[in-house]
Amino acid sequence: MKMEEVSMSSLDNSKLEGLAQDILSDLVEDACLGLCFEVHRAVKQGYFFLDDTDQESMRDFEIVDQPGLDVFGQVYNQWKNKECVCPNCSRSIAASRFAPHLEKCLGMGRNSSRIANRRYESKTSQRIALRYRCLFQSSSSLLH
Repeated sequence: MKMEEVSMSSLDNSKLEGLAQDILSDLVEDACLGLCFEVHRAVKQGYFFLDDTDQESMRDFEIVDQPGLDVFGQVYNQWKNKECVCPNCSRSIAASRFAPHLEKCLGMGRNSSRIANRRYESKTSQRIALRYRCLFQSSSSLLH
């Protein structure tokens, strides 16, 4: 029974019930067909069984909520000394001071870039002076 066949004036209970049944069956059929397409695609793409896990393997990944343990079940020691090694100067520095140290050590901060430039300039001027001394000494030894 189609909607075009039914006029509004001639709707009685039996026709209205049949129309509602047709609409309901169309909705259920569309939902089932959509689910079938989703499952078929998941099987073809290979991700259909990704959510299926056994309870034994899931115990390794449970979140632990106990005092003194972190979320992975490891003993958490908040007073443990956390230190980092500077990649530039190889000094061991507390983790809370690592970023400021690295900023100064690498010359990346506002003031430390100026300091690093001065160090670089003084080192290069020392190298140049050392080369001139070596050249001067070698040339003076050739004259004698």
